[in-house]
Formats: sequence, structure tokens, C-alpha cells
Amino acid sequence: MAHDQAARQFSFRLPEGLVERVERCTEETREAGLEVTRADVVRLLLKHALDATHCKVELLFGGPGRKRRARR
Repeated sequence: MAHDQAARQFSFRLPEGLVERVERCTEETREAGLEVTRADVVRLLLKHALDATHCKVELLFGGPGRKRRARR
């Protein structure tokens, strides 16, 4: 999948379950006929999530009535 912008490397760890979901999504995308890498799929999912939520806390964490745990 081609990029139309310069890219910077960004590394992070993901829980195993999330990695498995990304792997399934990658396979399904390939089965649909697109040549993608796992990194392509992560970029697409991240962009979609950012576009859909606009980083609004209530959308990211499940609505205004849900309390967020404090970070330690």
C-alpha cells in the first residue's frame, strides 16, 4: 500500500489479543484482494479510529457516564 506522505517510525507493544485481531483483519483484507502488510492495516485502523472519534474522551472510553480509571 503506497504512502502519499513522508512516514516516521513509531514503535509500541500491543497485547496478544489485539495482535491477533490485527492479524485477522490483515488476512481478511488480503482475501478481499488487497496487497497489504500488517503495518498498513494498523495505519488504516489507527487513522479510522482517530477520524471517527476526533480524540473525544467519551467516544474513546465508552460514553460520558463511564468513569475512567486513574493512571498509576
